[in-house]
Amino acid sequence: MTVLYAYHPGWIFLAVVLALAYTFFMYYKEKVLSDVKSSLKWILSGLRFTGTFLITLLLIGIIFEHYKTRTEKPLLFIAQDNSESIVQTKDSTFYRSTYFDSLTDLKSKLKEKFDIIEYSFSDIVKQGIDSSYDEKITDISNVLNQIYDQYNNRNIGGIVLSSDGIYNQGMNPIYTVSRKSNVPVFSIGLGDTTKLKDVLINEILHNEVAFLGNQFPVTISVNQDGFKGQEIVLEILEKGKVLFTKKIKFTETDQLIKVPAVLTANKTGYRTYTARISESTGEYTLKNNLSNFYINVIDGRQKILLAYSGVHPDVSALNYVIENNKNYELTVSIIEEIDENVEKYDLVIVHNYQKGNSQIDELIKTNQKPVLHIIGVNCNLKSLLEANIGFKGQAEGTEDVTFLGNGNFNEIMYSPEIIKQFEQAPPLKSPMGNLNFSQGIKTLAFQKIGSIGLTKPLIYFNEKNENKYAVIFGEGIWRWRLFDQMQNQTTSNFENLVSKIINYLAVKENKDPFKVEFKNEYAENEKITIRAELYNASYDLINTPEVDFKLINTESKVLSYHFYKTLNAYKLDLGSLEAGIYQWEATTNFNGKNYQKTGTFLVREVKRELLNLSADHRLLRNISENTNGQFFEAKELFGLTKALLNREDIVPISYQEKQFDDFIDYKWVFFLIILLLLTEWFVRKFLGGY
Repeated sequence: MTVLYAYHPGWIFLAVVLALAYTFFMYYKEKVLSDVKSSLKWILSGLRFTGTFLITLLLIGIIFEHYKTRTEKPLLFIAQDNSESIVQTKDSTFYRSTYFDSLTDLKSKLKEKFDIIEYSFSDIVKQGIDSSYDEKITDISNVLNQIYDQYNNRNIGGIVLSSDGIYNQGMNPIYTVSRKSNVPVFSIGLGDTTKLKDVLINEILHNEVAFLGNQFPVTISVNQDGFKGQEIVLEILEKGKVLFTKKIKFTETDQLIKVPAVLTANKTGYRTYTARISESTGEYTLKNNLSNFYINVIDGRQKILLAYSGVHPDVSALNYVIENNKNYELTVSIIEEIDENVEKYDLVIVHNYQKGNSQIDELIKTNQKPVLHIIGVNCNLKSLLEANIGFKGQAEGTEDVTFLGNGNFNEIMYSPEIIKQFEQAPPLKSPMGNLNFSQGIKTLAFQKIGSIGLTKPLIYFNEKNENKYAVIFGEGIWRWRLFDQMQNQTTSNFENLVSKIINYLAVKENKDPFKVEFKNEYAENEKITIRAELYNASYDLINTPEVDFKLINTESKVLSYHFYKTLNAYKLDLGSLEAGIYQWEATTNFNGKNYQKTGTFLVREVKRELLNLSADHRLLRNISENTNGQFFEAKELFGLTKALLNREDIVPISYQEKQFDDFIDYKWVFFLIILLLLTEWFVRKFLGGY
């Protein structure tokens, strides 16, 4: 033990002097105790001196430094697979009862050697062991990564991985365990490894959106094992009505057949279709013979007009992005040839505007529809200057300018990676001159020449006559698309940049005082959270009134809820819902006025766990072999207990920790001082002193 001092140790000498002086004053200057025996006076003086000296020591700030040995038992993690594929076997009763009794017995025998931590996992990880076996997705690597990350610097003795080895999300767990190959994984093989005789709907490929009156394709993949020579019937139904039928004959023992079909979208909204295959004698399960899929049938797409003055590769680049978006219907035309009413379009893109078409001229002047201006070399800049679209002045000639992101722009959110990429992209050809830009514009990107950033905007937004418009102050964005392809072997970043600009302009701003935020689609294993906002006449966010919510499920049953209030808005957690199409209604009343919102959303069924029911114990064996662990069958847990108790390399770890204790923190010192002074005081009073 080492003694440290908050102040110089010389203060201890002063403490002794002060205690002696005080004691001397009390006993050798006072006449009251002159008749007391000398030995008793020395005892009382000693009590007074010791108590006083201890008090002064506390004020000096003495610290004791010492080392303490701490022993940490090895951690043992039990990770239990809670996916529904495990109980789709003949041993489902065993896994729900006897197996868990054995697992409880295992934990009781190991708790003296290990600190045991339990997890249940599917695509998410939960504390504790769950025996419901109702999860829809399995991600083995997720639970392993969570253990490795959360307990990185701890004494991990081992991981008991209890699973059927079937994973349908995340990376291969073989690669995950390579992160910590020194941590042994003891795997327990659940499920049935027998190759099952079964026919199932493996996958359904379809468009998410179809347009009213149009036909749309569907491709259904049927997989079978062990039914060579047999014939089945595949049907597609809607509300019990058969829309498509085809007979399929299997010519091989193990076979995957893709069946194309064409359906017609004859009613708007979410439509539920059912793919069904007939039963075959000897099938292991019939749960995967039927699968639902959903199509959102809409009445029309947003219409976009791309008007240009001359052939340019920018037009092709824009054409590619817009036509690949299923929500847009694109018309491409030379400006002078446009003779239809531009009022029918939701957005007009004008590339290198030239005066001459009366409709486009009027549109540029009034901004009666949202407009995206791309200003290049051949643009009639003089006419645009008169149209008041955010800049004034004179331009003469062109210059090459590059992209410089504006960190303060938050109207559209782009990832830092996208901004960084376009800051390295080739330059645009931009008009040069004495131009002044409006203070009210919202700048997405500034111009940059070489390494010098300018205050002139390259891409900006504004509003005119209650419609938005945007300006790209330069031509040559086709080079950005090629640059994206060259850098990433894809043009997704370019598409993201352009699509978000188009979406921002084409979508009308919702200024309704009552808003409810909903996604159109959820998965049946996904937690559904709804948010609502209410604004007063000044468009301030409030949450004074209550907001009611009604949900109509697939059986037309009405469920009632109430939003709870957050800081200044509303929130409602619906949890997970069964697959199907749901209708909803949110209502509130503020200042005597009723507000109502209605809508529909889809909960998609998840059947990944039913597509492969043959347990993959080979994967589990490989995981254990690669980590110096062992594999055990579910009925051999006694062997796992023995193996864990006999592992000589899994041992407790002792640590020496440096500790610092303040002398003033010792409670016994306080009580000793009280005892000394009380004893001395009581004896003095008894002898007639005070």
